[in-house]
Amino acid sequence: MTAKLRRLPTGNIVYGELPKGCQLCLRGRKSVIFVTGLCPRRCFYCPLSRERKGKDVVFVNELKVSDVRDIVREVAVSLSTGASLTGGDPLVRPKRTLKILKLLKSEFGENFHVHLYTSGISATREVLSDLVKAGLDEIRFHPPENLVNKLLDIIAPFAEKLDVGFELPVLLNGEKELCEVIEKLEKANIKFVNLNELEFSETNYAALLQRGYKLAEDYIAAKGSRETALKILYYAQQQKVSLSVHYCPANSKDLFQTSLRLYRRGLVAAHYIDYLTDHGTIVRIEDAEKNPQAPPLPLGKDNNTVIARVEWRNWLAKGRLVERHPTWDRFLVYSENL
Repeated sequence: MTAKLRRLPTGNIVYGELPKGCQLCLRGRKSVIFVTGLCPRRCFYCPLSRERKGKDVVFVNELKVSDVRDIVREVAVSLSTGASLTGGDPLVRPKRTLKILKLLKSEFGENFHVHLYTSGISATREVLSDLVKAGLDEIRFHPPENLVNKLLDIIAPFAEKLDVGFELPVLLNGEKELCEVIEKLEKANIKFVNLNELEFSETNYAALLQRGYKLAEDYIAAKGSRETALKILYYAQQQKVSLSVHYCPANSKDLFQTSLRLYRRGLVAAHYIDYLTDHGTIVRIEDAEKNPQAPPLPLGKDNNTVIARVEWRNWLAKGRLVERHPTWDRFLVYSENL
């Protein structure tokens, strides 16, 4: 592979080709299906929330579901063209994972792209064979180091039938180990490696601090994780490795993946009196008492909520300006009495 490092507008950096699942995620076109919070690994850096970590619950995007049919409705209203099956580890619940995969392919067609994250601990050739037959497009492994060789043997027969990659966190001073993993994966014809910037969360911050990690000045990422990832990318370029290497910064998940997914859902959920912001939130005037004069232009005038807020305040005798997510629960982001 003759490739150069490419910096995307989202801040992601790619050597080679960006995986198809990532292409759709960064455009807000993937719904996130949380299959279970159960996982055989106990990673100290796991960022899952208390609501999900270690619990056998199912979510699609922000919606907790008890019936998998609810997944179809949420995916449809989100205008998604693909989905990611994640956790925890979906393969801890293989029957549930397979049921969801078949449902998605049945309802949205073969071209609906589905990728799956797993530790690989529960992966067997039988399970992988069932997933491939059901139409899984891409799989990403995050195995413990001592399982890599065994896992490579298990997945070898499926390398031509779906896109196989590894998705790994970038720990401080971990470039040597990750470069060695990349060498091993290249020999096994693995297609890509995703390097995730390590991030702080409500459930992992104490463990990170105890291990000497510090919070970056500009975001919730761990200081130094990005710099380590860059060293690995430069190594891949210098060695001209045959697989793709992709660095995903923590802030791209909020600024692009989530915001653009919310924006697409807002296109369906917004009422004609609403203003859909570039961040995917909906602004509306609630509990309003109108003045007799003609109303101003809709809140979306000039794509500027500040201008719109002033105009509506002058027109309404009273009311409340609110900003909400376009999700099922209409999560409140901002509220101001006019």
